[in-house]
Formats: sequence, C-alpha cells, structure tokens
Amino acid sequence: MARNVKKADARTPLNQLAPMDGIFLSMETPETPAHVGGIAVLDPSTFEDFDFAHFRDFVAERLALCPRFGWRIAQVPLGLDLPYWVDDHEIDYDQHVRRVGLPAPGGPNELADLVGHLYALPLDKSRPLWEMFLIEGLAGGRVALLWKVHHCLMDGESGADLMELLFDISPDPKSRIAGAAQAVDHPTQHETAPSEAPSWRTILDRSMRNAVKRNTKLAQFLLDAATADFDAASLIGLGTAKKEEAEEAPPVPRSSFNGTVSSRRAVAWSAVPLSAVKEVKEQLGVTVNDVLLGLTGGAVRKYLEERGELPEDTLRATVPVSTRQKDDKTVGNQIIDMSVDWATDVADPVERILRIHRDTKRAKTEAAKSGGGLMVAIAEGLAPAAHQLLMQVSTAFIDKAPLPANAVFSNVRMPDMPFYIGGAKIVATIPISVLAPTQGLNITAITYCDEIFFGITADPRLVSDPWILAEASSKSLLDLQAAMKDWSSTVG
Repeated sequence: MARNVKKADARTPLNQLAPMDGIFLSMETPETPAHVGGIAVLDPSTFEDFDFAHFRDFVAERLALCPRFGWRIAQVPLGLDLPYWVDDHEIDYDQHVRRVGLPAPGGPNELADLVGHLYALPLDKSRPLWEMFLIEGLAGGRVALLWKVHHCLMDGESGADLMELLFDISPDPKSRIAGAAQAVDHPTQHETAPSEAPSWRTILDRSMRNAVKRNTKLAQFLLDAATADFDAASLIGLGTAKKEEAEEAPPVPRSSFNGTVSSRRAVAWSAVPLSAVKEVKEQLGVTVNDVLLGLTGGAVRKYLEERGELPEDTLRATVPVSTRQKDDKTVGNQIIDMSVDWATDVADPVERILRIHRDTKRAKTEAAKSGGGLMVAIAEGLAPAAHQLLMQVSTAFIDKAPLPANAVFSNVRMPDMPFYIGGAKIVATIPISVLAPTQGLNITAITYCDEIFFGITADPRLVSDPWILAEASSKSLLDLQAAMKDWSSTVG
C-alpha cells in the first residue's frame, strides 16, 4: 500500500544531519543498533471499527503531517562527511506498518519475548528509519503497538511530536488532514528535505568546508583538554571541576551486566503509582527523578547482592539531559549525558535517595559546563569514517577500557491524561531504548496518567532475567515507604 507523503512549504531546509545525529548513525554496529522505541498496550473495545487496516490507514494519514517520517538517508561516499536527508517521495506503508500475532491469550512474558526479537532487528537504511508492529492475540482482547525510530531522527523530547501526531484525547480519531489550516500550522510542516541527494560537486564542496570546521573544533577541544582547568572526568563529559576543587573519583566498578554486548535484546517492565513517588518527593525535598533513581538503584543493588556480585563501591548511571529549548521541535538530538552516583552501596532507601539528590545537583552543574565532553568532540571533530574506525578500535579493547558508567537511566513525562491511538485506549506505555557497547542494561521510566512504568532493555547474555530487575524496581517502593516511616519519626 503506497501513499504519497504530503510535502510541506519550504521554510527552513534541513538536508544534512547534525553532528550529534550523525554519530548515532555512524557508530552503530550490528550488536548496538541505535533505534529507540516503546510498547503501547491498547484496548480496542473503545472503537468499534478498530482493526489492522484501520490502524495502518490511521498511521499513514497522521505521519503524512510530519515530513521527517518520509525521509531516508543518503550516505556520502567513504564516510567523508555527514549523510544527507532525502525525501523518499512515496512511502510504502506496508513495509513500515506490520501485523504480528501471538497465540491467544498472550501474556506479558509472551509479549516480551516477541518484542525482544523484533526490537533487536536493525532498521532498513534504504527506507525511512522507522517501523511499527501491531501485535494481536493479547489476553482480554487487547493489542500492542511496538514502534521503532532511529535515534538520529529524534531524541526523547522531539519524540513528543510522534505522540502529538498519533495520540488523541478521545476515542474518535478525527482526520487532521481535513483541516488544511491545522496541517499547515503544525510545527513539523516547516521541515523540508531535498528530493534528491546533492550533486557530486556540492558534496565535495561541503565535505571540504566541513572538514576545515571539524579540524578547528577538534584542535580547540584538544587545547582545552590540555589546560590545567580540566580534570580527567571532563574528557568524557562527566565533569569540568578544577583539579584543586574536586576529589579524584574512584573508577566505575564492573558488574555482571558490563561486558561485550551482543545483538540479542530482552525487555521487561513494571509500574509504580505516580502519587506515591510524588509523596516521597515532597517529604524529602527532592525531585521525581531522584526518587526513580533511588528505586532503580535499590533494584540493581538487590539483583547483584542476591548473586553475590555487589561491588563495594557504588555503581554509576548515565542520565541523558535534554538541552532543547521550549517550543523547539527541530529534527534530531539535543542532549548531553551526566554521570550520577546510583548509591548501590547504600542499604537504606532514604539515605540512597538523599545521596543521589546531592550528586545529581553536582552532575547537572558539571554537565552544563562540559557542553557534552568527549561525545560532542567526537561528533563535531571527526568525520563519520573516523567514527566507525574509532568504534572498531575501541571494540578490540572494550573489556579493558574504563567504564564511563554501568548502565543508562532516563525519565520521560507524558501529559497527565488518558490517550487513544486510532480510537483504541492506551492502557499502558513501556519504553524501550538503546544499549551501549559495554552496558547490557538500560532502564527508562515513563509517566502515564497516575503510573510510572519502568522499561528494562537488556542483553539476555548479561542480564539473564530482566523481569527480576523490573519487579525489584516496583518492590523498592515498598521498602522505601517502610523506611520513610522510620525517617519521619526520627526527623519529627
């Protein structure tokens, strides 16, 4: 089923990938595909005519309003420069929106096994870099939507555009294309990409000019790194404190989920009440993110302790931080990473959160000063071919190199109301994310209505049963609530 993608007025041409977007593409390997995604569990009983054909047509109509989902990648020969976005003209939605069935009635474990297999498959780079699977056969007549979008196409904040397009606040999926004014006013309508890849002359000219810019930025980074104002942490974007102001941090200890990541993926999930997390947040004077880091840190501690593998020093989590300004809906990534103390060496749940809160404040300040550290320097200072070579070389020493962190934790907030997709009510949302070469674990939290869902993405070779971690994240809240009673009486 082929459909023409409605083309927008050219306002601001967007044709070449930004450096940070390019790095997600050029450093991708078969073992570490760089797409992000999620599962939406749907109740189709809220819309009488919900079926696969209806869903496919719904997706085709809505995504026609967002030109970026009709773009494909045009590589520059030999990786001498960043690739270009090219309008694919005509999308075959049958290649992007697919139907899969589970033997009914499918439960969470069966759904997770299927999703892990589908999510591990890389996206086809000859087509626009996204795909969806409507999974039927779930218990209770429910269905699940699995979506995958390449990280070079969007980050967590710009991913809100996808929700804005697909999500409705009522079970009546009204056409948005019918309202021409509404379609024109949609911010993503200002995105454009050329119909064809640039000419050889243009590619050569831009490659030469961009090479000069990269060399200048790389030289500046090396000069900054050589000055006395930067410590070793600043080189990997984990801090910029002057040496005389900061104590030397211990190296990140290795855990069982820190090893060479394979191409396999496993997923699991659990949920906690948002109201309970907010209550702890108010009592302790911390943030929701601090509480979630404390809950997941407690889960990781319990997981490793039961296996006799808990390191004496605390594990650390990489936490992506958005630098995107409000109302900025441009394509691509605007994020930097900060490294946060996960306090896995602290048994008391309250003290764990308080320590995480203190360290997060430090990490935010240092991440803002660092401007992204080594990752930004690589993205802006090296050509894609050099990115790939760097990845190949680092892979050879991956088990000996210092760890930047043990795992990734991120937190995404959705509007506080129920949503519908094609008329079907969303009853649960489960985030799925990427794995780094040395990190076989990613935990992402997403808030939907009055629940916070923990999505576990893992390499099953390094995390044998991610359901244990998912369930431990929820059980950590019970431990925290019990500890809060003792803390309140002590403080009172």
